Amino acid sequence: MLFTLTDFIHRVDCGLFAIINNFAGRHPWLDALARLFLNDYFIPTTFAVLLLALWFDETNSSRKRSTNQRAVLVGALSAALANTLLKIINQFYFRPRPFDVYEVNLLFYQPTDSSLPSNAAALGFSIAVGVWVYRQRWGWILLGLAAIFGLSRIFGGVHYPLDVISGAALGGASAWFIQQQQESVDKILILITRLATRLGLP
Repeated sequence: MLFTLTDFIHRVDCGLFAIINNFAGRHPWLDALARLFLNDYFIPTTFAVLLLALWFDETNSSRKRSTNQRAVLVGALSAALANTLLKIINQFYFRPRPFDVYEVNLLFYQPTDSSLPSNAAALGFSIAVGVWVYRQRWGWILLGLAAIFGLSRIFGGVHYPLDVISGAALGGASAWFIQQQQESVDKILILITRLATRLGLP
């Protein structure tokens, strides 16, 4: 029964990948948009800019600003934890990329690391969920970007849907775990703000 279920999940996963990836290569404008979203720079840089804006937001009270900074810190720590766990998983499990197995419409370079879990999804969702716990409006924006990041990588031929789902789950679980360590997070935040004060930073 286990092998039958595994086979079923694999078939569904590959089938969904084929459906999504088959849309690539049909419309130049859509391919260009996908390349923008799936590359290693655009969305991660957008994440960084949004996190900096949230950290230094001066429009709120000091209490809300502290919450903003806590949200950013939890997001950053969650990303670090998710990345560490992903590296450990990759030491024990390797899934070939779709382009290693099938003929795909490839819109990206060919990564050599394991396809599952998706590092892009793990990064995006760990930060987004970490922020969402404290600042839902900002969190929804980041969650939307994380979803686009993952979907574009399926579209571009470098991940299966299950890779993205597992990466999102890993990122979300990492954010949940970090959020539970509230006392430690607050201590780190105090150290950071004290250091910033000494350096004359806002």
